Amino acid sequence: MEKISPDLENFCYRPEIDGLRALAVLPVLLFHAGLGMRGGFMGVDIFFVISGYLITTLIARDLQLGCFKMRDFWERRIRRILPAAAVMVIATLIAGAIILLPQSFENLGQSALAQSLMVSNFYFWQQDGYFAAPSDYEALLHTWSLAVEEQFYLILPALLVFLNRKFPARITLVLGLVFLTSLIWSFLGPYLYPTASFYLLPARAWELLLGSLIAIFAIKVPGGRLGAEFLSLAGIVLMVYPMLTYVPTTPFPGIAAISPCLGAALFILATRKHGTLARQFLSLSPFVFIGKISYSLYLWHWPLLVFGRHLSIHETSLENRLVLLIASFALAILSWRYVETPFRRPGLLAGQKQTFIFFYVATFIIAVAGTIAYKTDGLPIRFDSKILAVSRVSDEKFDAPDNRNLREDGKIPRLEKTPDVKPTIMVWGDSHAKAALPVFRVLCQHYQTDILYACKGGTPPILGIARKPLKEDMAEYNDAVFGALQKEGIKTIILIARWRIYPQESTSFFSPNITYRTPNGTSSEVVFETQLRKTIKQLYAKGIRVVIMKQVPFQRRSVPQNIVNAVRFGRNENKIGVSVEDHLKDQEYVNGVIDSLGPYVTILDPLPILRNGNRTRISQDGKPLYRDADHLSFTGSQILRPLFEPIFKNLSSSSK
Repeated sequence: MEKISPDLENFCYRPEIDGLRALAVLPVLLFHAGLGMRGGFMGVDIFFVISGYLITTLIARDLQLGCFKMRDFWERRIRRILPAAAVMVIATLIAGAIILLPQSFENLGQSALAQSLMVSNFYFWQQDGYFAAPSDYEALLHTWSLAVEEQFYLILPALLVFLNRKFPARITLVLGLVFLTSLIWSFLGPYLYPTASFYLLPARAWELLLGSLIAIFAIKVPGGRLGAEFLSLAGIVLMVYPMLTYVPTTPFPGIAAISPCLGAALFILATRKHGTLARQFLSLSPFVFIGKISYSLYLWHWPLLVFGRHLSIHETSLENRLVLLIASFALAILSWRYVETPFRRPGLLAGQKQTFIFFYVATFIIAVAGTIAYKTDGLPIRFDSKILAVSRVSDEKFDAPDNRNLREDGKIPRLEKTPDVKPTIMVWGDSHAKAALPVFRVLCQHYQTDILYACKGGTPPILGIARKPLKEDMAEYNDAVFGALQKEGIKTIILIARWRIYPQESTSFFSPNITYRTPNGTSSEVVFETQLRKTIKQLYAKGIRVVIMKQVPFQRRSVPQNIVNAVRFGRNENKIGVSVEDHLKDQEYVNGVIDSLGPYVTILDPLPILRNGNRTRISQDGKPLYRDADHLSFTGSQILRPLFEPIFKNLSSSSK
């Protein structure tokens, strides 16, 4: 290597790094359990810096001594990572087979298969975002970070070996270029490709490489002991402050990740040779112990919380979340004592050959189990016919084709494709609008007519707005819909959406189309209201009658899962639906906006139909009215017939 750093000359155990692990894992647990620390998710980024530092230190030491072997490196990684992860994944699959409905168990099987192949970050990249509600029910979601590290471990040793042999004078240059490239990608990614940037290695590599750089190169802390005190304390502040102030919707990793990563790097550097107060604090035995079990703690806490959500009817209670965290600590201690520690010692696996055999066998078992769960559609034979009938509602897919290519072909699809009928009604909205299409099919068939529909998930029927991080073609898509509907001669347009999610300030969901940035001082709610009014007025000016349906009640938990739990555990199904009071409170702002639209719109409210006393209805004759927490099922859509039928009756009367 170019220069031996002090770390390589005096390589030894550093208890404060275990303390740093504790500082990283505890906020993650609190965030996932909903116990504060809204920015606690960035504890993972601190882990990345630590991993990069420790792994590179080991590799660099062996390269300096001329004894580095790739097989030895991977033997150590297998002993360190695989046993605890394999036990957790297998236990999660077993628990999932007992608890989860077929669709959820099928998803678990897919994620287990991806984890066995070290590509779970790619799998979850293709699913919903990390902070999306469905992700709260993915028991192996947290393995995405393991996949990132594993992919890094595949690349870094090979790169360092190559550079050390062929271009030893270029190590700094090459690693620096890779670091800067990844950093730039991380800055741009949250605004261009937010989900990919969050999950994939290219936008995360700089965090691991930051640890690598401070491991390889000697960096003298300025100011001696006093400078080390200042930098170590600054490092703690840089790590803790964003954990307390960031929110899940903060564009990430990007610029926001610099603070925790730089803080971790400064702490590691400053405490390398100096016994600072920060070092002494994080070297206290409670922090060191939590750091030692941090890997197992990270592995176990998330599946427990997820299964708790699956078994809960409403929000998991504070008491239950605390119990689950305590259980996480108990399992982590057992895992560290009886799985992690024994497997790190050469005695359990006699040699390198046995270690790799163990790797292949464990990987094979997980891959096969995951494949079985996936390919059998979640093993439905586990449940009786009544439960299966309820659970299958989650799999409902309306056979109306998506129209994401509307921008290219300029055509809005017909629902019934009736050639001799010219539609004058159009449904426009997001996935809630698509969930309502079954009732429109019934009405079209009854009144022998047809309608047009433009339904795109996450895209409300509002002109001139875009999503942050940018939803690739939201504004352009809605512009195309508006242009096409004028050509089609539409007389009535029905707007349906999950209205409440869009103006939420916490999501920073919208911005004017001109700049894709909300101007300073302009709230998301103001932008939402302004652009909705403009959209309604533009439609009204074209002579189009506008009908807007208020949002159906959001149930917060999967309705089919809740009904199944009610059947399995003897709960009263009628007490499961969200209260009318909570629904009205949740919708207070958007309902106020909709009610204020005045003469420009006809307002439809689904609540009277979906109400059962002081609670909202979730079933009819044992059939779920929702296929998840907020999208109506076929049955749920069709009970709204009285809401829309007058529109079709008027159409029928006017045509006579």
